Amino acid sequence: MPEKNSNELDFHKQVKGVVRSLGLDVKQLAEKLDSNIASISRALNGQNEKLFNRILVLLSEEYGVSALHQHLDSAVGKDIAEIKSTLQNIQDAIDRLEQKVGDLQEEIKRK
Repeated sequence: MPEKNSNELDFHKQVKGVVRSLGLDVKQLAEKLDSNIASISRALNGQNEKLFNRILVLLSEEYGVSALHQHLDSAVGKDIAEIKSTLQNIQDAIDRLEQKVGDLQEEIKRK
């Protein structure tokens, strides 16, 4: 798992503060998100980004905390960039395999 930078950890602390200011606790978040207390706690401490993003959506949609959308958009953008990179790596590997298969087919034809 990549190490969190101080801005990300600060953001997680800010979100925990928002949760407290709304009078919510991890048990309530767990119930609302059909999760468990330990997972919610990990998410709020930066150890589960997918669940953390679900918390952001909940806070935005149910409690009108709209400034969190920017972070969510940024997180989604990072996820998309990672997916694109992974897909490109897969495509490169397929291209190399296709080349090797073609080379093998040529070698078989020569024999």
